Amino acid sequence: MSDQRSAEPTGVNFKVNFMRLKTLYCGAWRVIAPLSEDGACDLDTALAQFADNKKYKAAAVGMYALWQRIPRTGPKALGTDLYHCIDEKASIYEFIKGDLRLLCFEADGAIVVCSHVFVKKSQKTPAREAKRAANLKKQYEQAVMRGDFYIVNDNE
Repeated sequence: MSDQRSAEPTGVNFKVNFMRLKTLYCGAWRVIAPLSEDGACDLDTALAQFADNKKYKAAAVGMYALWQRIPRTGPKALGTDLYHCIDEKASIYEFIKGDLRLLCFEADGAIVVCSHVFVKKSQKTPAREAKRAANLKKQYEQAVMRGDFYIVNDNE
C-alpha cells in the first residue's frame, strides 16, 4: 500500500474517525489489527488471554506461527486446512488453529487485516462473526479511501 502513513497525525487535522492499526507481524505479508480508542489492540489482548488458558495455549501460539509461514504469494498458499474463505461476497477469510478461528481480509500491498479471534463451536462459522469482520473491512476501506489511517509498529 503506497500511501501508508509514516507519522501519526496530530493537531487540528487529527480526525475522530481516524483508524489506527497495529502491526502484529511483518514478513512476506504484513499482519495488522485495529487499535481501540484507548490504544489497545483487542485482538492482541484476546490472543494473550487464550495463550494463558491451558486448553487454547497451543492454538493461540500457533496463530502467530501461521503468520510467519505466509509466503510471498499470500496466505491462500497456506492451504484450506489453515486458511480459507468463509464469506465470498465480502472476501472474509479465517486462519485456523485448533478450535480458534481468526477472521481477516486481504488488503492491497500484501497486508492481512485481522478482525477478531473466537472459539469455533460448530461446523459453520456463525454469521455474526463474519458480519463483524465484514464491518471492519468496510471501515478500513473507507479510511484508506479518505487517507484517514495510520499503521503503528510494535516499537511505537
